[in-house]
Amino acid sequence: MQTLAIRSSFAALLGLAVALPAFASDPFEPGVYAGVNLGRASISSKYVESGHDATGGFAIGYQMTPNLGAEVFASTLSFDPFKGLLAAPGNYPDSHIGVAVLGSIPLSDQFSLYGRLGIGRTKMPSTRTSLPTTHETDPSIGIGASYAISRQWSVNLEATRLTKTEVNLLSAGLRFQF
Repeated sequence: MQTLAIRSSFAALLGLAVALPAFASDPFEPGVYAGVNLGRASISSKYVESGHDATGGFAIGYQMTPNLGAEVFASTLSFDPFKGLLAAPGNYPDSHIGVAVLGSIPLSDQFSLYGRLGIGRTKMPSTRTSLPTTHETDPSIGIGASYAISRQWSVNLEATRLTKTEVNLLSAGLRFQF
């Protein structure tokens, strides 16, 4: 069911990008932006019941040049840990907050590819109430594609990896530049 919802979200964003005509290209203006995304997180862990789950996030950033931006971002991972006596005692990734630098390669006035390099903190709750919640410093890397609907609105698809906790994120998002 979640897979259907995620695929529907991707299809809706892709349809929006294709259906709306790109407005006349304005010259680049640096500025603050805000973005939201929905997607899927996956992990292979003995502390997580299902190896994948829905994820959502938001970002606030500054686009300095057409090729360089920086942002603060947060993502929920919402993995369901094993419950009960059969669960192995340990911690599982639950959410991630970080900062990143984004480098972009415009392929046309509307379409660009980008890469992400960041670092953040991943919250790691425990499968046992007797064990404390921990936090991991977690580097992140990612690649994505962006389609500009106008100078202010764009849609994107992105794949990101939280390297220390070994979480993979696949998301579709919408971004507004002020």
